[in-house]
Amino acid sequence: MGAAKAMEHHGMGTMMAGMEGMMNHGAMHGARHLAQSSHGLATAAKGAAVGAAATAGTQAGRSLVKRVLTHPVVLFGLGMVTGYYIHKYRKEIIGSAMSVAEGGKDFVLQQRENLEDLLAERQEGSERGDA
Repeated sequence: MGAAKAMEHHGMGTMMAGMEGMMNHGAMHGARHLAQSSHGLATAAKGAAVGAAATAGTQAGRSLVKRVLTHPVVLFGLGMVTGYYIHKYRKEIIGSAMSVAEGGKDFVLQQRENLEDLLAERQEGSERGDA
């Protein structure tokens, strides 16, 4: 049985060596083909150039947007537009703020009642334990 295992192990080693040789041959062939192909190098160079341009464009765009949005005239205009819409919808804004405030008051009162109920139950339980 030991000889069979040794033979099996030796066979696997031979097979793995053969596969490794095939993989190395394929990799070398691919690298040789890429080096000989000017199209492959042109494609790689084009990809790198597009990536660099996209990065530079993004940085320039951020800088431009930041400069435009922080310009005093733009900020003044945004303030005017915001003020107009707040004035136009002031009744709805006040109404929704009041309903939120009422909801908050109701929530606080409900939680206070729940807390008082819990404290009353605990005190009743401690009185039963003392008696």
